[in-house]
Parts: sequence; C-alpha cells; structure tokens
Amino acid sequence: MKLWTIRHTRPYNPKDVCYGRLDFDVSPSFEQESDDMLKVFMTLGAKPSRLYCSPLLRCKKLADKVGAALCLPPEPRDALLEMNFGRWEGKKLTEAPRDEMAAWIKDLRGFKFPEGESFHEVDKRVTEFLDTLPDEGEFLWVTHAGVIAALQHAACGLPDEDFVEGRFSYTMVTCFSFTRDAAGHYKGTFEKLYDGIQMPPLNMGKL
Repeated sequence: MKLWTIRHTRPYNPKDVCYGRLDFDVSPSFEQESDDMLKVFMTLGAKPSRLYCSPLLRCKKLADKVGAALCLPPEPRDALLEMNFGRWEGKKLTEAPRDEMAAWIKDLRGFKFPEGESFHEVDKRVTEFLDTLPDEGEFLWVTHAGVIAALQHAACGLPDEDFVEGRFSYTMVTCFSFTRDAAGHYKGTFEKLYDGIQMPPLNMGKL
C-alpha cells in the first residue's frame, strides 16, 4: 500500500501562539503556497483512489484544492486532527508554565499536555486509522505535522529521540510504502519528496 501525505500551508497565526486544535484559517499567501506544491505534486506520479483530510480549516481548504486537481472528493476524518495541546492552545510557548515546559523538553513525545494529548496518543489514533486502509492501492492524506510524524515514528520506526515534528515544513509532501506485519499492522518506509516552506525554530523561552 502506498500513502501520500501533504502538510497544510502556513496558517494565519499573527500572534505566533501554540496551535493544534485551534481552527486557524490559511495565511494570505495560501494560493501561491498551494500552487507551488501542486505543481510539483502533479509530476510525482501519485494516483490515489481516496483523499482523506483533517477537518480543520487549514487542511480542508488545501484538500479542496488538491481534490479538484485530482478529481477526488476530500473525506474529513477526526483521526487526522492535529495534536491537542490542551491548556497550551492559544498561548505563546514562552508563556507556558516553566515546570510543564521542562517536563516536555525532558520527554518530547511522551509528555501529556495538560487537558490535551501526548504525541504517543496521536501515534495510536493515527495508526489505528492507517490499519483500516486496504492492502492494495494508493491513498492521500492532507493533514498536520503531528500526524505525519506519527506515521514516521509508530509505523516506520523513527526513534522518539528524533523529534521531527518541530522541523517539518509547510506543504511538505511525503510518500510512505507499507506492508502488514505478522500482527496485521502496517509497517514501512518513507521518503520526503517536496520540502515546502520552512518553519521558524520553536521559541520555548528560558527555563
């Protein structure tokens, strides 16, 4: 089974706050960002039979545009939602409680955000949905950094120590190849095919 993923374009986040489930709209440069990505994506030979997306606006708008190019209707799925950062949502990282920030830095993927999720919980919901896909064919997800990272960690063996979530670019295109293991779970490999727009480094502030 082949799975393509596209991360959303830059969200409109002028206050530079932490966002996961916050339903930000796309930035004013959406058309240019999505056009640049689509121009490359349409040359990669992708032939997905179904297009799934996160229900959040920044993914749904891109999925609508990609779906129009591929003649595929986007199918929103809650499993493809971004990480829930709980009480950190809408705050600058520098405003997060310093004890919580220290605990997160100590365990970047295992830390459970207060009233939110841990990245390990994202891994679980993403791989459970992944395992529902048929063994044959190609599929496309328009989704978030946390979801794409879950595929890389939980289904492709990337170690937790390599925290890729904070390094992913907007409109990044990745291709995954999966086969089922003896337990019936998809395991595989991935290749980044389009790097998109680099994110600025995370500003976590001083502890």
